[in-house]
Amino acid sequence: MRYGLKLFNTMTLRKERFEPLRPGKVKMFVCGPTVQGPMHLGHARTYVFYDVLARYLTHLGYSVKFLMNITDIDEKITEAARRNGKEPFELARACETAFLSDMSRLSIRSITRFERVSDYIQRMIDQAERLIESGHAYVADGAVYFDTSTFPNYGKLSHLSKRELLLRPLELSPHKRNLIDFTLWRPIQLVGDRWRSPWGTGSPGWHIQDTAVTLSVLGSQYDIHGGAYELIYPHHEAEIAQAESLTGVHPFVKYWVHTKLVVMEGEKMSKSKGNVITVNDMLGRLTASELRLFLLMHHYREDMNLTGIQTARSLFRQLARAVSSVHPNDLEGCQFELDGELEQFYERVSDDIDTPGAIGALQRLARSNGQNTKALRALAWAARNILGVDLSAR
Repeated sequence: MRYGLKLFNTMTLRKERFEPLRPGKVKMFVCGPTVQGPMHLGHARTYVFYDVLARYLTHLGYSVKFLMNITDIDEKITEAARRNGKEPFELARACETAFLSDMSRLSIRSITRFERVSDYIQRMIDQAERLIESGHAYVADGAVYFDTSTFPNYGKLSHLSKRELLLRPLELSPHKRNLIDFTLWRPIQLVGDRWRSPWGTGSPGWHIQDTAVTLSVLGSQYDIHGGAYELIYPHHEAEIAQAESLTGVHPFVKYWVHTKLVVMEGEKMSKSKGNVITVNDMLGRLTASELRLFLLMHHYREDMNLTGIQTARSLFRQLARAVSSVHPNDLEGCQFELDGELEQFYERVSDDIDTPGAIGALQRLARSNGQNTKALRALAWAARNILGVDLSAR
């Protein structure tokens, strides 16, 4: 395979040739769901994209360790559980089961490890204690805050100046030293009488939940961190500050890769806005492969709306007809002999995972190779193994 991979790095605001920290191995983390309700298309778009990225890295010969957290501690979960007459963990486990089912239905199979954040509470407490000891955090009125003034690079990922950051204060409290300091531990109980800490009974802050998971599983430094664009500030900014202050290793992550949003009538799709379309709803209108194709018809760094669903269905049928003579068993173990047929496809995927361009290359391959068995086999193989679109599925 002569193609490499270029990824747009949010930290540097440019495409960079991908070179992992360790030859042949990729460690990758993507922010997972807060399990309070069903998965919607905004989530699905994000997870389908990173699945394609992981599939392509694997195809390039890398051993990919792909970690995703499951946030099962959050005010939204506690509030939703109260409305439904359930305990927070009872609701979280039910929503987690539904989430994993939807991931399976969407053929998102590249994730090698899921971790519940609730399994890492002691690690969060330990990290908060270490940050206090090193002068990066302080206790105030039963809460523990990260002192952003001790981390000069705070704001680097979001490309915000100190003045701009001050216009976006977090968690307003008279007990904080700085407006943009954020909590590591809060004196509120979200799940029963959990959890006991040196600062009293309470719950962990949002940002340290991910840091506890990633430092435990992936170590002090890894290759790719992904998530939706809206998480850059404050969530990912806070993760960097916590992790690098804890370990002294820079950079915490080499490539920051963010997806844009699914929007409806100019507003992002979100549960809080009440404008969600769930994966389950959409799978009543499209097959899983048609839905993946629809989500991949938009570049991941551009917001997308829900126009083009019929186009996606028609395109899927067009490609499926083109490869109707190819049996799924013909696709096993044939990828290396198909590089020439897939040259344009690989060029587009290698250029910052340009899935719209890659789909266009498959369309051209279908139009120009109607009787070419090798080319049609290449088309079906690339759709299934890289894009996760099974053209034999009906």
